[in-house]
Amino acid sequence: MLSSFLLIGQSNMSGRGILNADNRIFDARILRLVNGRWQTMWEPLSADRVFAVEFVKRTGEQVGLIPASDGGSSIDEWQPGEALYDHAVSEARLAMRISDIKAVLWHQGEADCNPARAAVYAPKFLHM
Repeated sequence: MLSSFLLIGQSNMSGRGILNADNRIFDARILRLVNGRWQTMWEPLSADRVFAVEFVKRTGEQVGLIPASDGGSSIDEWQPGEALYDHAVSEARLAMRISDIKAVLWHQGEADCNPARAAVYAPKFLHM
């Protein structure tokens, strides 16, 4: 069964930067979940491309990426019952029909990067 990874978080998980001929990645073994179906990855993916490349290099297996991140979001928007959380769970459920989710990768950006928000980040993350 296809190994897949749910990619959630803020802009750092969405992947930002300039793509050019030197840093574009194409590998038919890297797939992306779109509307409940696996398709060959294209860029920009809105996900961590390097992770997928290393996975296929080391295992030789196909990998499925389930991008569900949202740039500029805060940990508050990722709580159960909130739209981003519900969307990620929905995408994961679709993926579980046709793949084996190996991990959920979380990468949060700077929306919660101030002393007041940082103090409550860990409990909110654990609740998520």
